[in-house]
Amino acid sequence: MFDGEPGAAFEDEVVIRRLRFTAEDTGFAVVDADRGGDDVVLVGTLAHLEERERVRIEGIWADDKRFGMQVKVRVAESVPPSGEEALLAYLKRVKHIGLGRAGRLLDRYGDDVLFAIDQDPAAAFRIAGLNPKRVNEAIRSWNALRSTRALHLLLAPHGLAWLVPRIAAEYGDRAHDVVRSRPYELTSVFGVGFAIADTIARAAGVPRDSIGRTRAAVIHVLTEAERDGSTCLPVPDLATSAAKLLGGPAPDAALLQDMFAAEQIVLVQDATVLWAYRPPTAKLEAELADTIRRLREAEPVLEPAHLPGPAPAVPATAGGVSPGATGELIPAPEQWAAVEAAFASRLSIVTGGPGTGKTATIRLICAAAKAQRASIALVAPTGRAARRMAESTGMDASTIHSALGWIPGQGPTKDEIDADLLVVDETSMANLELLVTLLRAVGDEMHVVLVGDADQLAPVGAGKPFAELVATKVVPVAELTHIFRQAAGSMIVRGAHAVRKGEPPSFVAGENLRRDLFLIERTDPQQALDEIESLVTQRLPAHYGVDPLTDIQVFAPIYRGALGIDAINTRLRHALNSRGEQVLGGRLRIGDKLMLSGRNLHELGLMNGTMLRLLEHRDEKLIVTADGMLVELPEEEAPRLQLAYACSIHKGQGIELPVAIVVAHPAAGPYFLRREMLYTAMTRAKVATLVVGTRQVVARAAATPDTSRRFSRLGVRLAEG
Repeated sequence: MFDGEPGAAFEDEVVIRRLRFTAEDTGFAVVDADRGGDDVVLVGTLAHLEERERVRIEGIWADDKRFGMQVKVRVAESVPPSGEEALLAYLKRVKHIGLGRAGRLLDRYGDDVLFAIDQDPAAAFRIAGLNPKRVNEAIRSWNALRSTRALHLLLAPHGLAWLVPRIAAEYGDRAHDVVRSRPYELTSVFGVGFAIADTIARAAGVPRDSIGRTRAAVIHVLTEAERDGSTCLPVPDLATSAAKLLGGPAPDAALLQDMFAAEQIVLVQDATVLWAYRPPTAKLEAELADTIRRLREAEPVLEPAHLPGPAPAVPATAGGVSPGATGELIPAPEQWAAVEAAFASRLSIVTGGPGTGKTATIRLICAAAKAQRASIALVAPTGRAARRMAESTGMDASTIHSALGWIPGQGPTKDEIDADLLVVDETSMANLELLVTLLRAVGDEMHVVLVGDADQLAPVGAGKPFAELVATKVVPVAELTHIFRQAAGSMIVRGAHAVRKGEPPSFVAGENLRRDLFLIERTDPQQALDEIESLVTQRLPAHYGVDPLTDIQVFAPIYRGALGIDAINTRLRHALNSRGEQVLGGRLRIGDKLMLSGRNLHELGLMNGTMLRLLEHRDEKLIVTADGMLVELPEEEAPRLQLAYACSIHKGQGIELPVAIVVAHPAAGPYFLRREMLYTAMTRAKVATLVVGTRQVVARAAATPDTSRRFSRLGVRLAEG
């Protein structure tokens, strides 16, 4: 084994012996290689490499505590095969060319064998002894092999070699020519950033003022807007952003009209604004508006709900209902209206903040449906929300994806959900695409009730349909505003409702208030980080009897910086799991608190944002626990796992647990912390919420709404209808 000094540069040619671990979606790999007889372990974006391939490597030596010396690779470029052994190995990869025929080709053409085959592959393979049918098959194999190598040469210098299999599958043997001639397709088809695609294009000789470059910039800006939550952009905003990206003139009206004619974008003129969409998103938004109009205009199928007795003027209990003279549960007026609307309209909405009885309203709606023997389907966007729904109703509940029979890579397999009544909880977490997909499975006689908190953080992805439906009131909306007695005694609930109004929460415990909301003011970032570590690891577990890993969650608005998510994760992992056994190159440790990010694993019951605990690594499986379930996770999913001692508020919006710590500090992106984020983070806790930071940042966040940053025309479409 050859060891370099940690931090020293590594630059040499190696021969790949074995790919020990690969992740196809990111291209990360751990590779055993041979460097002149010495064993070398390589880590990096190396999944495109093949055994016995010769590769030029540039990187840095690093000392891993478990696996020893490794080379963290920055550049990995395939070296054209040379020498008898390498050429024979390469030729044997061609279909129907075994060792004997490879030797025959090498004897005929010598070191120029690859060039000779490129010049006339049919003649070369006939010389190798193949019949006409096999010659054609060998030519196709050769073209694919050479295309793949050309793609490597194009993409590897930019760290994109892991995309080679996906691009080859998309374009076939001419993939390298497509990338050379249309490099900007990488941005829309494969999610490559514009800057990288632009670098590849410039290297291929594409001029800065090419129309293809400008069109790609337009598509990229719209795609990024969707990631930020918008479904569309005003054309002036689009043009300004595209000009910044291009570093030159903005796309003009003629180019945008040409893109519209070519169905690359959709343009819609309002009374005063011209809007631009990506076509799939415009189609989704129009479909959702049409579906809502159809449900709004459809006649109800279920019988009107029969509710007990007159509703009391002031509800008396925490559950959102109060007992009548006969002991039956009587809904409050707002809840009564929600139940009536659920049966009088094919689509209705229930919304309200914490403590206003949304869960009790769901129970009432279900009880009224059971009274007339109607079948009920309960769904929620996440597994955690579905389990809460099941626990609170005593009925089966599932994720939306499970109810639709979702298969990864294929999509929904159920055309229609089998139920008379569909109740969707936590609908505020559903983006445009998810809500459209769900409503496609609503039958001609089904009633639908959407339940959620319109003031919570908008969903990840394009659109905020639940909040827009609440705002437009095109279908019956029951707004629950009364805070019930037990909830009203919570400082968290009182503070959350203050934030909803744009006011800072009070951290002073008044009479008859349960002290469950705290502000710990620390102006120095290091002291704030020390405070978070102390709270999570010692004081909160001792005071509340909670587990620091499963019962406490730290939320922060940004990843970088002294109080960013990354810094907090590093500190808390060191404090809580410094001795955890390192696995998969040391990125993960047994005992780590993790989150599944960027992917739903429906077949395993794990959704994007699911919290996990890594228990064991064996037989190429990661054994994790998720909400009390043991799950075997394939090793290739490891790149999707992020440390989650701290997480972003967006990724944690489906979490509910005993204690939440919210970072609201000038060193933690105060301009990123806004009203909906603060409100959502505060309401994740059932026992206590602690805000670490400054009163000024909290007040600024409460006063600054985030809604204006998302563009959508769903409300306009509904109003037009």
